[in-house]
Amino acid sequence: MKTKIIIMAALLMTLGVMARVIAPFLGWNNLTETSPEIIVVQCGKPTPPNPNIMVIGATKSDSEIQLVSVLKGTNDLSSTRLQTDHALRQGENYLVFGYFDSGIFKAYEEYRVVPLGDNFSINSIAGKPLDEQIQIMFQRAVNKLDREIQTDEVEKGRLETVLKK
Repeated sequence: MKTKIIIMAALLMTLGVMARVIAPFLGWNNLTETSPEIIVVQCGKPTPPNPNIMVIGATKSDSEIQLVSVLKGTNDLSSTRLQTDHALRQGENYLVFGYFDSGIFKAYEEYRVVPLGDNFSINSIAGKPLDEQIQIMFQRAVNKLDREIQTDEVEKGRLETVLKK
């Protein structure tokens, strides 16, 4: 039995298998307080996966990013990549609650990334306290979702007319 465990461990190490733990969502106030960095980024091109490493529970997105604003944390982030479980779209802006590690900004849990759309202006939050900046961006995200839901409902209605015949 002990030999089987050692062989399995060696096999997993040989394959370069990694796994990570997903933290539960404990609320926005907790997330704001416990996130070492809170940033606004614009998403660039997806980073191609490494074919030699298999990651159990891999991130959905590993993309190049451009730092738009640092709301909390260090201003000298040199990260050019964001790894997250949230699906990212090139050209879109995101509010990100995460941390910087080994040259990569990481925000694994999907709830750590809030979509802001493609035409976000930093002027809307400039000079305001952190809590107010976050509230403004959350309201922007809600408004974006409301527009998407309305568009989706129109499309759904159009498609349902075919099913009613």
